Amino acid sequence: MAHATSAALALLIFLLCRHVHVDAATTLLQGQSLAGDDKLLSANGAFSLSFFSPSGGDGTRLYLGVMYAKAAEPTVPWVANREAPVSAAASSYAATVTDSGDLRVLEGERIVWQTNTTSSVGNFTLTIQDTGNLVLAGGSGAQAVQLWQSFDYPADTFLPGMKITLARRDGAVVSQTLFRSWRSPDDPAPGNFTLGQDPLGSAQLYIWRRSEDGKNVTHWRSGQWAKTSFVGIPWRPLNLYGFQLSGDLSQSNGQYYTFHIFNSSQYRFMLQPNGTETCYQLVDATGAWEVVWSQPTVPCQAYNTCGPNAECSADDHCSCLKGFEPKSEAEYGDGVWAQGCVRSSQLTCSERNVSMSGGDAFAVLAGVKLPDLAAWESAVSSADACMQWCLANCTCNAYSYSGATGCLTWAQELVDVYHFPDGQFPNGQGYDLHIKVPASVLDSGSKRRTRVIVSVVIVLAVVLAACGFVLWKCRRTIREKLGVGGGKKRTGASLMLRPAAMKAKHDFSGPKQPDQDEAENGDGCELPLFTLETLAAATGGFSEANKLGEGGFGHVYKGSLPGGDEVAVKRLSRSSGQGCEEFKNEVILISKLQHRNLVRILGCCIHGHEKMLVYEYMPNKSLDAFLFGMHCTRTVCLLRVVWR
Repeated sequence: MAHATSAALALLIFLLCRHVHVDAATTLLQGQSLAGDDKLLSANGAFSLSFFSPSGGDGTRLYLGVMYAKAAEPTVPWVANREAPVSAAASSYAATVTDSGDLRVLEGERIVWQTNTTSSVGNFTLTIQDTGNLVLAGGSGAQAVQLWQSFDYPADTFLPGMKITLARRDGAVVSQTLFRSWRSPDDPAPGNFTLGQDPLGSAQLYIWRRSEDGKNVTHWRSGQWAKTSFVGIPWRPLNLYGFQLSGDLSQSNGQYYTFHIFNSSQYRFMLQPNGTETCYQLVDATGAWEVVWSQPTVPCQAYNTCGPNAECSADDHCSCLKGFEPKSEAEYGDGVWAQGCVRSSQLTCSERNVSMSGGDAFAVLAGVKLPDLAAWESAVSSADACMQWCLANCTCNAYSYSGATGCLTWAQELVDVYHFPDGQFPNGQGYDLHIKVPASVLDSGSKRRTRVIVSVVIVLAVVLAACGFVLWKCRRTIREKLGVGGGKKRTGASLMLRPAAMKAKHDFSGPKQPDQDEAENGDGCELPLFTLETLAAATGGFSEANKLGEGGFGHVYKGSLPGGDEVAVKRLSRSSGQGCEEFKNEVILISKLQHRNLVRILGCCIHGHEKMLVYEYMPNKSLDAFLFGMHCTRTVCLLRVVWR
């Protein structure tokens, strides 16, 4: 009995020695474990390692993960046992560093997950670094070796210090870093989306979606690398926040992207369960995450939305590229764009310079995400040389040249072309696509524009000529009625009233005179012109003795014409504000308003700044005075006329 008690006590002491409480420690030593609420902290306190249950998920399912220690909500950039959670109801679960140099997640005696690392160096340690990288190492001092790190086995998040690598040998992929989304926001198991470098070695980043039949379908691409940024991402964060491309595809480390922070802020690039890649920045003051950049968020940013040889515009509208037409007009009209477009006319594949008489030319599409499947012509070093290279090669369908990308050419169909909204590129620096088309395509467009311009000019000329003729006709009619300019020269006698008109007697109840009838209809009204000398002589030089009255627009004088007929002359003041044209128009209007009950206008005078109207003299007052009981201070009244 004593022997059994001693053995149990020894076993208990051994287990207590192996399970060391490591809360707030930075290193888990060989033989130690994490369990329950235990955690490791990085030296700067930014990251921690512990067991957790996803927010909104099944609280009984636990995972070992690296977490942001300062985030307001649990944020997990890396998970160890993402496909095999441990049960919170289990009698025991832990993460431990074994004597053989292996990191394991255990549920009782069952191994749920492990690093599969073994070494004989001993003295194994697990450390969480300030970058969030979990490092398993062995040995000490100069003999210390790194056996494993979590950055080589990412989950769904790319962190500063990580590498997105691709290595190829003999045309095949040897190694590749891949990021896999969570299955859902509360399930860290691998989801349907994967991010990594283009396996063909173009240095583009791709997101693939797993289809129902288990195949990977391209969901999004970054566009070509342009030394400091990606062609398909016109915003600045990737350049500003330190993305760099290094290495060589044929070397052991391959070609890889790195991301170096430029300040103390924490950034992460997360592949969402819905296939969106989002860059977040941690706001230190609140612990909240702020979205810096995200794609794809609109249909045009998704891969090849409009099909081959088509462009997707900012309003998510598809249209065929210049020189192409829909492969299926019916489907394209209904918004089914998968089949894309085909050439409306075949290339002539001329190896000489383009002329208007034939050959091939280039239609320019400015400010676009360049098509996929480009070839880099490393020996071509100028825009003109790039154009000539494409023009001289029958297999070349398009080219693009910039100092950042060099000469890119396309021998295949032009897929995934996104026409960016104006102003979206920093400093207005976009990328132009030059599409090879038959020169006749450009010529026909030019000829159509020329025909339209010529037609518009002819129509405008005809309209202007017609307007000019109408204006001339109107002015001529007015001048003829006023007796000025053109026509026969009038003598002084002709400026006097016609004898018939002068002898006509008008009263308020007598029969209508023939010339009055014409005036009432507005036809045949020719108003004579009087000379200034005639009116001055008739009014005694506009003497005060002949003055009948005055108003805001001038004075009225009684006069006697050489034939003995008495008239009333209204002499407009020079300050009345009426110009010559206004006066003429008014005379014509008044002359057309003749009526038996209105004072007749007999003529007018225009001489320099002098403008006068000649009315018949009415010794028996006007109809106005009889109807409304008006009293005149003189023996004559004129019908009130409203002057402007």
